[in-house]
Amino acid sequence: MIVAKPPYTGERLAPETALYWRPPAGVRRAFADGRYGQMHYRLVKPEGVAKHVPLVFFHQSPSSGRAFEGLLAQLGKDRLVLAPDTPGFGDSDPPPGPPSIADYAAAMGDFLDAMQLGEVDLFGDHTGAKIAVELAQQRPSQIRRLILNACPVYSDEEMRAMQATLADEKPQDRPDDGSHLLHQWSSMRSTYAPDTPLAQFDRDFTETLRAGERGWYGYNAAFAYSHAENLPNVRQPIMVLCTDDGLWPATQRARSYLRNGHILERPDLKTGAVSFHTEAMADLLRNFLDTADKTANPAVPKAAPARPTVPMRAIRRRFVDTPQGQMHVRVADGGTVAQLPLYCFHMSPRSTLYLEPLIAALGVTRTVIAVDAPGYGESYKPATRPEIADHVAAMTAVMDALGHRQVDILGDHTGTKTAIELTRLNPQRVRRIVMNTAGVYSPAEQEAFRTRMDDIPVREDGSHLAGIWQRFHQQNRGSLTEAQIRLRTYESFRAGPCIWWGPRAANVYSYADVFPTLEQPILLLCSAQANLIEPTRRAAKRLRHGRYVELPDMGKTLFEERADVVAPLIDAFLTAENPLSDAR
Repeated sequence: MIVAKPPYTGERLAPETALYWRPPAGVRRAFADGRYGQMHYRLVKPEGVAKHVPLVFFHQSPSSGRAFEGLLAQLGKDRLVLAPDTPGFGDSDPPPGPPSIADYAAAMGDFLDAMQLGEVDLFGDHTGAKIAVELAQQRPSQIRRLILNACPVYSDEEMRAMQATLADEKPQDRPDDGSHLLHQWSSMRSTYAPDTPLAQFDRDFTETLRAGERGWYGYNAAFAYSHAENLPNVRQPIMVLCTDDGLWPATQRARSYLRNGHILERPDLKTGAVSFHTEAMADLLRNFLDTADKTANPAVPKAAPARPTVPMRAIRRRFVDTPQGQMHVRVADGGTVAQLPLYCFHMSPRSTLYLEPLIAALGVTRTVIAVDAPGYGESYKPATRPEIADHVAAMTAVMDALGHRQVDILGDHTGTKTAIELTRLNPQRVRRIVMNTAGVYSPAEQEAFRTRMDDIPVREDGSHLAGIWQRFHQQNRGSLTEAQIRLRTYESFRAGPCIWWGPRAANVYSYADVFPTLEQPILLLCSAQANLIEPTRRAAKRLRHGRYVELPDMGKTLFEERADVVAPLIDAFLTAENPLSDAR
């Protein structure tokens, strides 16, 4: 087995890894409202006056707009550039069922409206190219020009083969050893240029897994949409990029269907060029987009699917600017000024996603803010491994940005140590604390945890990911459902090079001697089946102003699956006049 030069050392991201796992300067992230819920997007605004119409990027599937970050930085110098995540991919809310390309295009039309954009250019990559072709027909007067990266016209035999591959993409049992990931990695790797940085491919591959059980939605829509039927209806100027991405012959066939376009052959470019060859790609785009206007007379708009009635979720997501970087938060805001905001800090290596049931339950009567820790979820990736004090600085910066001077705090596993250290450093900011587990370890236990947090170097064959998959299944088979195990695994993949930074920071932080110094009331919860039940019992004996509640028959997912049980306990503790005697 070939082991690549480690892209990170466990203490600092190597430059190559940082290039692909951290966004370039100027790239910002935000959410807009769409027909299926919130749509996540990246954008860059030029520092001066924009010289050209905005350019919007549509990604391939299953992936996200993350692949375009380098291009956004290049092209955003003289125009507004945006890259939304297709609904159900990246961080955009999913549709209720498998959509069509027309549905995806209509959702992107909603995005243009939400951003108050007038005339725009489009860049579509693979599935994104079909979305661009469809949107150009739905909004012919708004779409000026199109660039399509791959535009395959399939024969009937090829289409049957493509449809057959869809069965492998749909939800099914996956082996515990993660061998399916090795197959997927190898298949995808074969379409990339040999000189593609391993850190880039690792990031790109991880992005394809994020849609989880809905990953096949994009393929399903794309395979049902025919370029041969739709390209002749597009009157706007089109440039088709034909690259060595496995679709060269099929893309060549598009030539005869272009009414107002041409094909640019680039056999030197392969899959992933949008992220690796950003300067060359930016030049290609400028050469086509910035020439004299040749827009054809707009056609009659094609009818778009009606906007469905989708209830707005109680939990809203947003990014908060801090001196450290953009922090991603989930907010349930059903409270009043009579209740202090409740901040939630998650376990690692995960994000606040698993806390959503608890956030929704507690957010009925108060404002609940759940913050992705640095390196996890969609919060910024730090350049060096943060300690618990660095997590505290990031969380405090979010509180400052949102104007919350005093709060209640809820912590889970790693999040408990952030909660305790924040309270120790800033006692005036914290009124009450809720904790799920509290590991007071023996030296032997601490060493055992440490040895399980060694670096995981990225390997050429993808076995580093298969190993994580196998580890999570071995540890949790029988105590968690397959869906729960997969969620934990995908969340860990999402952390990339920061996967063990949170557990390592927690492991070296000891709060055994801090508990007796705190004046704030503490509610310590623990399931009797939790892995940390004995360390938590030790911690309970050290509480000065605390109440320990051990819950039987709750399994290992107290905050994740038993919000119905723990939310009333937490609410009673936070609202009680005498919380240590009244909490039940």
